[in-house]
Amino acid sequence: MKKILIVTISVVLAVSCSRQGEPFFLDENTPHQTMRNATIMHTDSGRVQMVTWGEEIWNFDDEDQTQEFPRSVKATFYDVDGTITTIVTADEGTNWQGRQLMHLRGNVIIRDLRDYSRTYTESFFWDQEAGEVYSDVPFVRLFEDGSRQSGSSFRADEQMIYWQVTDSRWTHVLN
Repeated sequence: MKKILIVTISVVLAVSCSRQGEPFFLDENTPHQTMRNATIMHTDSGRVQMVTWGEEIWNFDDEDQTQEFPRSVKATFYDVDGTITTIVTADEGTNWQGRQLMHLRGNVIIRDLRDYSRTYTESFFWDQEAGEVYSDVPFVRLFEDGSRQSGSSFRADEQMIYWQVTDSRWTHVLN
C-alpha cells in the first residue's frame, strides 16, 4: 500500500513539474476574480449611492466589466444625505459596470425604509445612466396600512419616489 501511495505521489509531482513554464489562460467564461461575503461600494462624485453585498461575486475581465452574483445578493440604496432609503435582496444578479446596469433576479424583495412598503417581484433593474429602476415582470407592493398595489411592470426614479405602473390594481384597507 505504501508503494502505491509513493508511486502515485511521484507521478502527480512529475506531471505537475513538467507543466511549469506553460502559460495559463482564462477564457471569457472564467471569472478573473472570485470573492466571498464581499461588499462593493458604488459612488458618484464621492457620494455613496449604493452598497452591494454578495455571498459570492465573480468578476470578469470583459468589455462590460461584468460582475456575477450567483448566490444571495443585497443592494442598499442611499439618498443624497447618506441615509439608507431602500434595501433590495435577491437570489442572484448581474452588474454590467461598463453599461452602468444592474439586474437582480429571483425572489426580489424591495424594502422602502421611508414608507415601510415592501415590493415583491422576480426581476429588478437599476439603470444608473438613466437614473431609474424598473421591473419588466409582475409585482406586488404592500404598504404599512395593509393596502396593496400590483401591476404587470413598474418604472421609478432611482430614489423610488415617483412610480409609473403598468396595469395598476389597488386593494385598500378600510379602517
